[in-house]
Amino acid sequence: MTACRVCHAPTELLGEAVVLGRQQATFLRCDYCGTVAIDAPHWLDEAYSQAITSSDMGLVARNVQLARITGVLISLFFNPAGRFLDYAGGYGLLVRLMRDAGYDFCWYDPYCSNLFAGPFIHDAGAKSRYELMTAFELLEHLENPLQELEQMLALSDAVLFTTNLLPEPAPKPGDWWYYGLEHGQHITFYSLKSLELLAERFGCRLYSNGSTMHLLTRKKIPAAVFRLLARRKGAAMLAPFVRRRSLLQQDMLGKGLQL
Repeated sequence: MTACRVCHAPTELLGEAVVLGRQQATFLRCDYCGTVAIDAPHWLDEAYSQAITSSDMGLVARNVQLARITGVLISLFFNPAGRFLDYAGGYGLLVRLMRDAGYDFCWYDPYCSNLFAGPFIHDAGAKSRYELMTAFELLEHLENPLQELEQMLALSDAVLFTTNLLPEPAPKPGDWWYYGLEHGQHITFYSLKSLELLAERFGCRLYSNGSTMHLLTRKKIPAAVFRLLARRKGAAMLAPFVRRRSLLQQDMLGKGLQL
């Protein structure tokens, strides 16, 4: 049986389902860490004919919410005057929102068109380091999360990311909306233990709000405070007190910060 993508332990059959209306998918669950993964997803070229699936009606609302949470977490635990990277940044909406909020963000996504981030693009050829990297709605898309995280942590000592933790016990295919059978882009699903093992492998600490928002970092922060503020209501309470001067005007005048 195929080895786990996170810890390389043996996997067992969780179930099968049809994705994209016609492709047969085999779901495997790790005996040790609980990771669930789709074995050999051969339909990915078809699934990514659109980088962002047309069924995603909540894209804008989520980016607005994520921008608020990210700003609060940066202000409390990182250097707000630092440089930041939105990795796999989609259309660039989060980058624009964060720059509007006063944070020097840039964009990187080799698979999606940059519609909103303008010229604030990561130079893959430069030896750049970032105070923090965001990677929202990425890990569930990865066929090789270890390789991707290694590349990400070469750019920053901290990665703030989202992925919905697997319920316990792991749902059968078809019994959990997050499997995304209609679009076929979600192929790896993580338990809390999965993420803890990833953190350990890369010499990081893991902080989590227990459901969707997580942080890999090499610094120590108060876990209870992260858990509170990495949620919509917690971030909303603090957001008015951590406002920064927007970069919108200088960006419009072509005087953006040096990347």
